[in-house]
Amino acid sequence: MGGGSIFVGADLPNMASSLQPVLLIRRTHRPMHNPTHATQRPKRRAFTLVELLVTVAIVIVLAALSFLGLRVVKAHATAAIDANDMRAISSALVMYCSDNNDQLPVTWAGVGPVYRGSSKSLLTALAPYLGPDDPEDGTFFDEFAAASWQGATRDETGPSLLVMHNVYSGDRADFNPAKPSPKFTPFGYPKFNGRARREGMTFTSAIAQMFDPAQCLMLTENDTLHPSYRGGSIPGWMHKLPEGMAHGDYRLGLYWDGHVEKLDIDLNRK
Repeated sequence: MGGGSIFVGADLPNMASSLQPVLLIRRTHRPMHNPTHATQRPKRRAFTLVELLVTVAIVIVLAALSFLGLRVVKAHATAAIDANDMRAISSALVMYCSDNNDQLPVTWAGVGPVYRGSSKSLLTALAPYLGPDDPEDGTFFDEFAAASWQGATRDETGPSLLVMHNVYSGDRADFNPAKPSPKFTPFGYPKFNGRARREGMTFTSAIAQMFDPAQCLMLTENDTLHPSYRGGSIPGWMHKLPEGMAHGDYRLGLYWDGHVEKLDIDLNRK
């Protein structure tokens, strides 16, 4: 055993030197840590031309739908404004009659929104009940201007409302609202073309003579398609009105009982 111990101790440096290359070789074969390996991300795929076109088409469709929706909302808003203005005119007429021995005023057929003290129009009579007690000439009254025409009409001072001078006095519910027969004339009318001035009836007697105030038109929105002008004389101020009805496929009408409804091109209820 003593001999064996001397042999190992004598050859130990040689054995260490012979093992060192092996250890070094093994170290060089270990997998090296790459510091950038953990931070690498997969490359993102770009949009194709088809995908971009589909996206653009969807955006265009959504924008078109939004635009149409806004137009519908705006149309409803302007119609609501016009209806409220007509109801305000009805209330002003009742107050006017209350202050004038129940007598209805003298007025032209076409009524515009600009006040003229010397004019014989419904606005002249009702202006103190809708605005200042003593309005100045040139004062603009929104109640007598169709909201849907503001900014679109050829002349915003044009007569956008029409007084229905002829009112049905029969006893049938299926009468023609555009050409009522038999008829009577509640409002007064100014002296014109040699015709004498006609004074208005009292409000009470006019209501009593009607078949049904809820079916007799007092006032309508005016336009170039109004049946009152078909086959008859066309007033010179008609050129101030825009083409078509105020709300596209309908116009509004005020009835003698104070309510407002949509009317078609022939003044029938829609």
